[in-house]
Amino acid sequence: MTNFDFPDVCLSESTEECKLTPPDLSAARERVHKIPEGFTKTMLQSLQMAFPDKFSNEEEAYMVFDAMKAVIATGLANGNKVHLDGLGEFSVQSDGGRKRVGFTAEECLNKVCK
Repeated sequence: MTNFDFPDVCLSESTEECKLTPPDLSAARERVHKIPEGFTKTMLQSLQMAFPDKFSNEEEAYMVFDAMKAVIATGLANGNKVHLDGLGEFSVQSDGGRKRVGFTAEECLNKVCK
């Protein structure tokens, strides 16, 4: 499965024609240069604090978030449901002839709302 955010990089559900290669890190760094606000920023700060040996700044943590977005978007674009353990499942759903992204949370997240 080709990854459209990281050209020439394949995902774990790849075919034999698609080899796993490292992404263009300079292109990824350019994409994540502006750190978002709100809960995304909170998540990046949490990643940085949880893994200080891996992320020296928020930009490095944002690269992980960017890669996660790419996996989800690429999976959906290729017609797959994207299940992330502990979080839920993303899928493409038809709504009156229009397609939209749907998300079904796992039970552990639904319990938070009860």
